[in-house]
Amino acid sequence: MKSILYAVALMVGVLGATGNALAWGSLAIDSNQGSAYGYSYDYPTAQAADTRAINECGGPNVCHVVKNFERGCGAYAADQAPGGSAYGWGTAPTKEQAQNIALSYCRQYGGTDCIIRVWSCNSR
Repeated sequence: MKSILYAVALMVGVLGATGNALAWGSLAIDSNQGSAYGYSYDYPTAQAADTRAINECGGPNVCHVVKNFERGCGAYAADQAPGGSAYGWGTAPTKEQAQNIALSYCRQYGGTDCIIRVWSCNSR
């Protein structure tokens, strides 16, 4: 799991009702279970959203994108217990649902002190 935790990010892809080109967002997490993070939303491309979130997080040597989804919200949770390496992420129509899914997966993988490190929702 530690190798996967090297960097975790969520992609938020959102197309507006009119097909608005500003449809992408990203969440980026560092290898230290989210002590550094970055996010973006309403970017014209997934690559532009990734770049913004990764740069905000600390750069490409610190964070990477590993999960994509369309519409709604995304959340990342990590175990903050000493030595903990469990994590989880979720996507859903609402922030609360995405956070609950992320926390549930974190606990399912052995987390005892799981918290939401970062979340984001599209603006539409």
